[in-house]
Amino acid sequence: MKHAVAAGSLLCFLAAPLARAEEREPRAPALVSWKRTLCLYTLCFLEPAIPDLRREWGDGARWVLSWPIHPWATPPLDVPGPTLILSPFVEPQLRLRPSTFRLLAGGRVYAFPDASRFGVLAEGAGVWGGDGKGGVAGVGLTYDLIERHRDTQPWTVSVVVRRAWTDTGARTDVSFDVTVPLAMFFGTRIPAPGVGGASSE
Repeated sequence: MKHAVAAGSLLCFLAAPLARAEEREPRAPALVSWKRTLCLYTLCFLEPAIPDLRREWGDGARWVLSWPIHPWATPPLDVPGPTLILSPFVEPQLRLRPSTFRLLAGGRVYAFPDASRFGVLAEGAGVWGGDGKGGVAGVGLTYDLIERHRDTQPWTVSVVVRRAWTDTGARTDVSFDVTVPLAMFFGTRIPAPGVGGASSE
């Protein structure tokens, strides 16, 4: 019995400094840490390098590979009605058979009912390429894989329909889109010590 008490006292003595250190050490919000860890373990950080596959109709039907790059997204905007998130993007595209290169640049807005991960999106962009230049507009249905938080980036899967109008004609495409903004991989915003709120890693 005495040995057990002594062992228990020793463990408490050793654990006390660790507990005090944990109290002083800034901790990331659980949601942020969990989302970033899951992203790393599921290899979603490779997503920007994996092309989306689009089916396009216009002057014939063809396949298009696209690499949508979203550098960052705003925190959820506190406005009346649905929750809004804005995200600029650049998107290289490669049209197959006959092959040609295009570049899109524009922005996307997500709208989510406050209590739902399902939402809608709208986007607009300019397009320049070997098959014409002009503008693009798109709409779609989206799902945010992780609940929204001001310190996270949206990690979404979406079905998107786009219409492009160029100086060589109009075309329509549809795709299954997975989006992970690059800002997720460069850490989370850290509030200044003592300013309030949870700190991040």
